[in-house]
Amino acid sequence: MYRLIAALLLLALAGCSQATTVAMAPPGQDAAGKQFAAPPPGMGAIYFYNPSTASPLLYVSVDGLYIGQLGTQTWMRAEFNAGHHVLRCRGGNSGNALWVNVAPGDMRFVDVQMLPGQVICTIRETDPGAGRAGVLSGSRALQGQ
Repeated sequence: MYRLIAALLLLALAGCSQATTVAMAPPGQDAAGKQFAAPPPGMGAIYFYNPSTASPLLYVSVDGLYIGQLGTQTWMRAEFNAGHHVLRCRGGNSGNALWVNVAPGDMRFVDVQMLPGQVICTIRETDPGAGRAGVLSGSRALQGQ
């Protein structure tokens, strides 16, 4: 009986544990993204960042297209055609969405995080000052991983 209980506890613990690190982009890509260069003509850029110091892996998608994973204090930049877009985060067993309209030349910043104790990831647009600070204090995650 005790062996059965111990086995069940080990299985439960294994199911609860998850990696919180992501593959990182090369240092040159991290430095280039922190220059905040304008997007190509007719497009807008969105920086997704997770400023949290403790967070599960968060999956980011735009219009159903997988962009990548964010770990603690990481960020990604993606460029899109101007227009309406649905940004989504998924972490744990939950998800959330944000609808944005991107104009040509826009540079937007989106905070994506799930703090300890939360059951739903949050995804919200932030002002450029907070967004740039979040990107500068983090490291670039390798997209598409």
